[in-house]
Amino acid sequence: MKKVLTAMALSLSAMIATSAIAAPQDYQDNRHYSQPSHWNNQYNQQNNNRYEHDRYDRDHRRVNPSREWRTGQYLPNQFSSSRYQINYKNYRHLPKPGRYQQWYKINGDYVLVNERNHQIIRIVG
Repeated sequence: MKKVLTAMALSLSAMIATSAIAAPQDYQDNRHYSQPSHWNNQYNQQNNNRYEHDRYDRDHRRVNPSREWRTGQYLPNQFSSSRYQINYKNYRHLPKPGRYQQWYKINGDYVLVNERNHQIIRIVG
């Protein structure tokens, strides 16, 4: 009787082992389902911070108008605020702007822009 039970136990364990080996492989990475929820929140927060940082860099990257911009191009909207506008009288080397024209100081360069269509007229580096 002992031999029969031993033989049945061995055959059952062999059958289970072979079925586990023959099982289809699941190559999907499901680790994030088993992680605690606060880990996912930290991961999402890091990704959001990275996105915000990339967007800030893209919008506020340091430009060099005298190298990157040309006469006839349009002034980007982010630089058309009053923060960049200057009065030509405070700068001796700038000529008086014409009607509907305004000087802007952007990263050390002076850009003369048509106020009506925001086209660049002149760049002084």
